[in-house]
Amino acid sequence: MSQGSPGDWAPLDPAPGPPPPPNPFVHELHLSRLQRVKVRCGLGNLRREWMKLEEQMGFCLLGALLAPIRVLLAFLVLFLLWPFAWLQVAGLSEEQLQEPITGWRKTVCHSGVLGLSRLLFFLLGFLRIRVRGHRASCLEAPVLVAAPHSTFFDPIVLLPCDLPKVVSRAENLSVPVIGALLRFNQAILVSRHDPASRRKVVEEVRRRATSKGKWPQVLFFPEGTCSNKKALLKFKPGAFIAGVPVQPVLIRYPNSLDTTSWAWRGPGVLKVLWLTASQPCSLVDVEFLPVYQPSPEESNNPTLYANNVQRVMAQALGIPATECEFVGNLPVTVVGQLKVALEPQLWELGKVLRKAGLSPGCVDAGAEPGRSRMVSKEEFAKQLQLSDPHTVSGAFDYFQQDSSGSVDFRDVALALAALDGGRSLEELTRLAFELFAEEEPEGPGRLLYKEGFGTILHLLLGSPRPSTATLHAELCQSTSTQGLSLCQFQNFSLHDPLYGRLFSTYLRPPYTLRANPQTPEATSHGVPTSTSNGTVNTSKPKND
Repeated sequence: MSQGSPGDWAPLDPAPGPPPPPNPFVHELHLSRLQRVKVRCGLGNLRREWMKLEEQMGFCLLGALLAPIRVLLAFLVLFLLWPFAWLQVAGLSEEQLQEPITGWRKTVCHSGVLGLSRLLFFLLGFLRIRVRGHRASCLEAPVLVAAPHSTFFDPIVLLPCDLPKVVSRAENLSVPVIGALLRFNQAILVSRHDPASRRKVVEEVRRRATSKGKWPQVLFFPEGTCSNKKALLKFKPGAFIAGVPVQPVLIRYPNSLDTTSWAWRGPGVLKVLWLTASQPCSLVDVEFLPVYQPSPEESNNPTLYANNVQRVMAQALGIPATECEFVGNLPVTVVGQLKVALEPQLWELGKVLRKAGLSPGCVDAGAEPGRSRMVSKEEFAKQLQLSDPHTVSGAFDYFQQDSSGSVDFRDVALALAALDGGRSLEELTRLAFELFAEEEPEGPGRLLYKEGFGTILHLLLGSPRPSTATLHAELCQSTSTQGLSLCQFQNFSLHDPLYGRLFSTYLRPPYTLRANPQTPEATSHGVPTSTSNGTVNTSKPKND
């Protein structure tokens, strides 16, 4: 490993092994100079010879007008939807809204909202919706599941499905126009702040799905968040709890330039909207697959049901079905019995400290093995010799804080040791054990219990703490104790064929606090990618 002056950074060799598949939460939109001109001009599908210099000024003027006019007209149509949405539910009590709306309200308002919604997407450039397959009736398939969910344009799938009911966050009711449309839709609402909300949603989904055609179909995006369309995320079981037949619905955007994807990291809302509206025509394909009839085992096991439908849809799309999902605000995947971050937060901390030129000399200062020492933000800044308030906040927020806003300095010491790069993996895992292991109640040795084990894996691998408890219990099965010895912990972290690979990758960050700064570049799933000049690339696209 190369050495250098304190406060510098150096790349490390990437971990061996085949590269992982692309991170489904990252969308990188690279435009060539010609494509930038085409996007600005709204002429992405025209022949190259049309881009002659004498014509560019006229085309750019057209492109500069196309996007703002389209967006303006689309917003006008969006606000025209409000009267129809309001009229359908006006004067109805909450009790009446527990049953499907019928009569003139549905005839007039449903047709008005459907027509204006199609006009809205038409104005944004979706001139045609190509439909394949046959949509089943609500008796054949009470539930529709649509994937991949890749953009805020995906509600376009509601149009060929005749505006089925949806599931949405209760907080969206307060959004102008959107809230009115959700009431019009009689959407099933889930609240993040009400612990009983999820149970009520499950009961409501089951009630509607088993109404024998009384209620219209319910549409789910079972991934629960947007991806880049290169893989299917893990399906949540909510759409499959009722155990009734479902119809998979595939959404494709077969355009030469992918301007529609709105992933966790990539172009933001305004950029996606502008680039898509700048295209003369954006295509969308909606394909109805055959109705999936669950087996008795699947009907009783929503998770199994969801996984099997996910595989069927992934096969039809020609993309992998993954275990990737969001836990809180962190994208994770599943390795064995452990959830790990797709992009280690530890490296994000390293980027913050790299900008501050942090010296590794304070790695172990004040951290006592087996004993927590809580420090405030001010003490944290003093210990690490940080003065910039923005840097202090960014680094301090990486660590879990107690009710008083303090962090355990053992967490800080372990994170800095991992980023320092001066220790071997054996030395680093030994340090982790020494910091968090506790004395045995009866005996001279020290053991790593569930809480310390979870803290280490959360810091080094980005694992959500609840997901580490089951793995810890399994590792302790071979002994009569409730904790792991140093030998057991190192066998797990260094020599296990499955989990050892994680530690060898995640504990070899692409830069350390020890050599000259290099231009950071891209990683995928926490595995650094080598560039042509031998350096390692770690930067990620800006999350607008």
